[in-house]
Amino acid sequence: MIFKHAGTVMPVWQIKRVDPGYIYIVENHGKYKIGKSKRGHNRLNAAKTWLPDMSLIGQKPFWGMSHHERCLHTGFARYWYSGEWFDFTGDDDALDLLLEGFTAFSDDSPDRNSVDFIYWFNGEGMAEFLVEQSRQKLSLPKFQRHVSGNQKRRR
Repeated sequence: MIFKHAGTVMPVWQIKRVDPGYIYIVENHGKYKIGKSKRGHNRLNAAKTWLPDMSLIGQKPFWGMSHHERCLHTGFARYWYSGEWFDFTGDDDALDLLLEGFTAFSDDSPDRNSVDFIYWFNGEGMAEFLVEQSRQKLSLPKFQRHVSGNQKRRR
């Protein structure tokens, strides 16, 4: 079982093994959803009923799933489209950063993923968006609306 060590602390790193779950990325008609699920594939199978054309890019286990998903939503806020959807049209480098970085995470080690996430997120400059969001004292939705150039236009 992937999350068998829940409630303990990772040796060396001192990361608490809490909030276990999966972060996933799906693509549908050029838009990318960064989401989370406690149940893994069950959530994605259910989503196929309302998004039959979606493609699963990846689903990776993490400790601190909610925190990591929020970090991704903040780090890619510039590409926010609507809800948990992102549009990277015109910026292949940012899309490659997301897809290549995310697919490199392990399919079965939340310990490794949770540590590697710290290096990837900070090393690619995404943490600067967390600092800016905090400096501006904005909620995530307000921050996304403020910095996104790709957001869905209201009719």
